Amino acid sequence: MAGDREGDEEDVVCLDGSFFTNDDYQLTKFTFGSQVLELYCLQSASTDFDLTGQLVWPGAMLLNEYLSKNVDLLRGCSVIELGSGVGITGILCSRFCREVVLTDHNDEVLKILQKNIDLHSSSESYSNCTGLVAEKLDWGNADQIKQILGSHSGGFDLVLGADICFQQGSVPLLFETVRLLLQIRGKGRCKFILAYVSRAKMMDSMVINEATRHGMKIAEVPGTRSVVGNLEGTIYEVIL
Repeated sequence: MAGDREGDEEDVVCLDGSFFTNDDYQLTKFTFGSQVLELYCLQSASTDFDLTGQLVWPGAMLLNEYLSKNVDLLRGCSVIELGSGVGITGILCSRFCREVVLTDHNDEVLKILQKNIDLHSSSESYSNCTGLVAEKLDWGNADQIKQILGSHSGGFDLVLGADICFQQGSVPLLFETVRLLLQIRGKGRCKFILAYVSRAKMMDSMVINEATRHGMKIAEVPGTRSVVGNLEGTIYEVIL
């Protein structure tokens, strides 16, 4: 595994091999409280580490369960999701939010993300899904962040992320991106909700340390720690 190579920490990926077998996209039904979603996804991930966004991760299930029980957090809000993958969290949010920007860095993942947006935007069954758009965003890419904010100059009420901390080299870039997004609204007026699934102790520490290093406060939401699959997950709130 990459983690065994000294001096190569930025390449450490905290995943097990079960995530990396090929399959075809299937229309799959998910239920969160009273909300039923259908979307296209893989049943297991691609062999390419860069295409993990093609399936629904345990952390997305954790975040959606949390949001479905706390919909007042979403009502009327403007939301941006980082590492949206197939869009399961953003699409749920669109039933309550006034606008949702779903982002990912990989072009192939963006294709399936757009397909799911189109599915929910065009169907009469999902007429309450509004304001869904997909944008490309590599964490830390100032030009792409600027382009997104060009259409959303007032910033966002919420930044969301589900199961997006599994590669060491990307975590500092994630929190730099979060910091830039939180700064638009100013201190205390926007927060980052992160569904985190623990796969390695080094990553557990890194998430806390990077949030703090970037000048943010991170706290576990009480009562959210639970087992997802065979792993432990929790919800964090991050603010300036």
